[in-house]
Amino acid sequence: MENIDYILKESFKGKLIENYPMKEYTSFKCGGNARYLIYPENIEELKKIIKISKKYNLEFLVLGKGTNVLVSDKGFNGIIISTLKLNRIDFDGENLKCESGVKISILLKFCIENNLEGLEFLAGIPGTIGGAVKNNAGLKNEWISEKIDYVRFFDVNSSEIIKKEKKDIFFDYRKSEFNSSMIILDVNLKFEKGQKERIILKIKKYIHERKLKQPIGYSAGSIFKNPYPYYAGELIEKCGLKGYSIGDCYISEKHANFIINRGNGKANDVYKLIKIIKEKVKEKFNIELETEIQLIGEFE
Repeated sequence: MENIDYILKESFKGKLIENYPMKEYTSFKCGGNARYLIYPENIEELKKIIKISKKYNLEFLVLGKGTNVLVSDKGFNGIIISTLKLNRIDFDGENLKCESGVKISILLKFCIENNLEGLEFLAGIPGTIGGAVKNNAGLKNEWISEKIDYVRFFDVNSSEIIKKEKKDIFFDYRKSEFNSSMIILDVNLKFEKGQKERIILKIKKYIHERKLKQPIGYSAGSIFKNPYPYYAGELIEKCGLKGYSIGDCYISEKHANFIINRGNGKANDVYKLIKIIKEKVKEKFNIELETEIQLIGEFE
């Protein structure tokens, strides 16, 4: 019988790490080890990882910067596919094409250098373009879905690369049709020609506004989606949960929709806080909060 360890090591020399501590990868700074972490550098390598995973019935998960996830303390017994080296930006004067692993901060720097306006509202979001598209990142009145021409993705079930125009893609508040079997490869973005100084000022304004509202510390951003027409943070605050802590994790006093890890917290501490918040909000307001972050692995 072929050995999966040997096959992966031979296929991805210098790009594979075994038993990788996911607390080093995610913004929550907690969670157990991933059996494998691989950094593919092109689409062919990505397809090869998925082919091997399917052949050996090994679970896989695609991650960007790990800013919107909570990994179980038990870890992940499969392959974490990091998109961080799938980070090309191609610009021909008319088309702005980004691979899924491009960091939002890098894209905005590119926009400043090339006087490209219209994406400033993404400033301060710590993730990648792939994650931003999948979760339809943005603000109250501005969303990345409004800036998309088309998206190319790899369909895990058919093993085909599919290109979809924006008009044919389902987007909604903090979500899209893209799931674990539809791996975003790259996206073509709309922009306007602008002035460097104006773009820089707008980016600074958005970052300043985020800093005013959002707490500092190890977190995954907003834990829950806002249940229209309410705000999750306001509901949690009205339940008297600001500052409530378990272990080394607590519900932020600055913004109740944030859970902060002081540094030594466990994923299970965060999970327990999530459960308490959901229970209290359901009990007081009869509203079922939906998590915005992705839970990876087994939780009790």
